[in-house]
Amino acid sequence: MTWAYQDGGFVPADGAHVAADDAGLLHGRGLFETFRARQGRVYLLERHIGRLRAGAAALDIEAPAELDRLPTTVQELAERCELPDARMRLTLTAGRQAGRPSLVLHARPATDYPSDAYTSGVTAAIATTRRNETSPLARIKSLNYLDNLLVREEARRAGADDALLLNTRSSLAESATANLFIVGGGDVLTPPVEDGALPGVTRSAVLELANAAGIRAGEATLTIDDLQRADEAFLTNAVAGMLPLVAVDRRNVGAGEPGEITRRLRARYEEAAAAP
Repeated sequence: MTWAYQDGGFVPADGAHVAADDAGLLHGRGLFETFRARQGRVYLLERHIGRLRAGAAALDIEAPAELDRLPTTVQELAERCELPDARMRLTLTAGRQAGRPSLVLHARPATDYPSDAYTSGVTAAIATTRRNETSPLARIKSLNYLDNLLVREEARRAGADDALLLNTRSSLAESATANLFIVGGGDVLTPPVEDGALPGVTRSAVLELANAAGIRAGEATLTIDDLQRADEAFLTNAVAGMLPLVAVDRRNVGAGEPGEITRRLRARYEEAAAAP
């Protein structure tokens, strides 16, 4: 049986539900976090919880007490589902009017990214839809996620794996599913939150790991020209970790293959993420 966790208890996955008048269902007033649980453990889970709490405050949603027990809940759900390597999604909805919010955690096997995505890299296309960097929704993982889904499907119709979003000033923000990094002259750079980038958990970890390894890493406003001149590029999210980005709009990034700094940083990230 496949299980889910909802509002304090474990239920069969097909039995988890929200009310027809839940504000998350009616208006998209809610949040989510997606992460990978290895042997029931999530790398930097406390940062995911912190980001969810910050988003809940921004949307005026009461953070439920169940969040305090999330590490234990994640481990038990992984065990119940018999998933040593799981992709988990945590969803918080605002709930019914005058009611309590609803918290749902469900899991499935972590099979989103094939091995050749790491060895050969992935491709992207520049999306026609722009990211509104002035919106508070650009800084939280809200249930209003249609822009991301639509541009990713647009990219896939164009033969690419992902889409890159520009903001209203034509600066790079992020991809539909991940944060963006470029490597140039030995420096590792990623767009700042002010340019429409989500404050990603894996993004922050990679910046810290790079600096700890003596690789200069930080934030900078980036353009398509910067990307085209880059030696390397990669994407980051909590399920994939680090994905080499080797081409954009059918034009190679650097040599068109995973670069040395990307490989070094990914090895460090995987070591940290898999540590007991």
